[in-house]
Amino acid sequence: MIVWSPSSWALFKQCPAKYKIKVIERWQHPEIKLDQTFAKLAIPGLTVDRALQFWIHRNQFDDKKWLQDNFDMFWRMVLNEIKPKWSELESIATKEETQLGLRTAIQMLEQINYSSYSLQVQPNFFEKITDDFCIAGSADIILIEPNSTKAILIDFKNSHSRERLTRDQLVIYQIGLKKSTPYLFLKSGYLMFNPRLEEWKWFKLDERHEKKLIDSLTEATAKVNKGEFNYRYNNFSCSRYCEVRFGCPMFQKLLGRNRFREFEGIQK
Repeated sequence: MIVWSPSSWALFKQCPAKYKIKVIERWQHPEIKLDQTFAKLAIPGLTVDRALQFWIHRNQFDDKKWLQDNFDMFWRMVLNEIKPKWSELESIATKEETQLGLRTAIQMLEQINYSSYSLQVQPNFFEKITDDFCIAGSADIILIEPNSTKAILIDFKNSHSRERLTRDQLVIYQIGLKKSTPYLFLKSGYLMFNPRLEEWKWFKLDERHEKKLIDSLTEATAKVNKGEFNYRYNNFSCSRYCEVRFGCPMFQKLLGRNRFREFEGIQK
């Protein structure tokens, strides 16, 4: 039985070979090095996400001072996980951007009058879709209309480009939560709290979107069961951000042995 989460499905779409290495084989190259550029980009999003989850769990939405008073705690929690290597100036600049992102997120929630809804934080699901695969996940928040089953599904994002956000993650959430909850989702969206974007990205997802994704997951499941993991070369991700590139035989074959050794030396 294959279990598809939004992250594993996104990984398979990006590169089935990478999916095989990370999900099926659960293997990492012993000389793997955390890409510091990628780590620094992740820190603002992780910090804001952590702060929002704690704040929403408290259910005291007028107390925004609590976020300010506890921001340093969330910041240190994420830094202890990521352990970035950066200068003092980089740290100060990133922290200021993160604080701005948190304020942006609160302003965006205020735009939809979130305090008038009942909130369900991090609803999770694990649902069998066919005999061959299940879907699993945990959305960030559901906003439920008073005395109703009508709801809005929201996921927090710090993406640096709206265009790179697909609806697949929201469709997976919607399929799973419709099976495990009584809610009728009016729309689903990403809270884009990157201070350079400051806008919502909404989707109205119907049965056509759900059927299309289930068909895609069914096809991918068949390929996984057959052991078909075709390599997908992407110049940007393969040459810099793919953390398993040095352990990927297809990547080595694509570059050629001599070029791979030269490439590996440059990266180190």
